[in-house]
Amino acid sequence: MNWTTIWSQAAAPSFAMGMLQGKKKTVVFPVCSPVSGERVRLRFSNIYGKKPYVIGAVTVRTKGQPVPVLCGGKSSFSIPTGGYTFSDPLELPVAAGDTLEIRLFYASKAQDSNMTLEEAVAYPGDHTMDEILPEVKKESYKQQYNLYDAVVSLDRVEVESEESSKLIVAFGDSITAMNRWIKPLQKRLFKRFGGEYVLLNAGIGGNCLLYRVPGFMGSSYGEKGVARFERDVLGFDGLHTVILALGCNDVAYFSKKTEQTISFEAFTAAVQDLSGRLKERGVRLVVQTLTPREGFVKKGYTPEMEALRVKINAWIRSCGLFDYVFDADHLLRDGKDPSRVDDRYHQGDHLHPNTLGGERMADAYDLLSLTGEEF
Repeated sequence: MNWTTIWSQAAAPSFAMGMLQGKKKTVVFPVCSPVSGERVRLRFSNIYGKKPYVIGAVTVRTKGQPVPVLCGGKSSFSIPTGGYTFSDPLELPVAAGDTLEIRLFYASKAQDSNMTLEEAVAYPGDHTMDEILPEVKKESYKQQYNLYDAVVSLDRVEVESEESSKLIVAFGDSITAMNRWIKPLQKRLFKRFGGEYVLLNAGIGGNCLLYRVPGFMGSSYGEKGVARFERDVLGFDGLHTVILALGCNDVAYFSKKTEQTISFEAFTAAVQDLSGRLKERGVRLVVQTLTPREGFVKKGYTPEMEALRVKINAWIRSCGLFDYVFDADHLLRDGKDPSRVDDRYHQGDHLHPNTLGGERMADAYDLLSLTGEEF
């Protein structure tokens, strides 16, 4: 029997170190399992917290029936600082294609966070056992900026299955974290291969490959990719393929002040290093070209930044180092102005794919090239 990760997210410090992650809330979200099994377990993260936090209650539902999750035999439990804590295995039969509804009630604030699930909804109070959930209105700032409710602290859901799955990890920024191309690609993989392959999301909004963004907002953008790669990618058993989708934010921070950190030479050297580390483990590497971002910020995106993006993309396409190059830039850009995303494919901010843009990306992936399967 093998524990197969069916859902995951990369942890980052929560916005304003937890200011907006108030305690006494229940977050509710669905997870679809591509594998069958008899038991489920959850993993909680507290790598950024300065003190333990308390999970008040957790339930997992299939077909509407809530099953309490325990840790150390207790329904309310504390997550210590500095690492990860698994729940007790939960006896819960799961069939491939089943959707699990997870309800997680926080009795105190947690520092580890990410926003990756558009379907996640946070409710004041404990609603882990409610038959009917209350009405709740999404905060105006989340509506304005297309932000999701965060699934705080939880970083993995696993199913114990007889067959071992091959994991594909998408390592990226908000374009990845928002799941607009990940979820339809997951569906295509499941339709073609069943549970043989599982696609996981290791995206963090605002993340860079080479640069850790300073300031009040910067901490919530996570550690730079080269620093978190070991934990967020290589930490998975059964790793088969990595999709590298980082760099779009790096070029937006390129300036005279940062050119010692962010440069063509530094970027290509970092990618080659990651590629070498993966090859040593027999793991395949897929690299996405960097999508356009002109228009995302009214001021500040310079011709030098765009030139760096174009140069990096030319190298990705031509270097011959990767198992598969996915040309997201060519797919999403405006044919008349290649520095911009086609207006049909972004969510109104000239950067992040909307539903149509995400589906366009997912549909364009060659599944045999992605997985390395033979014809």
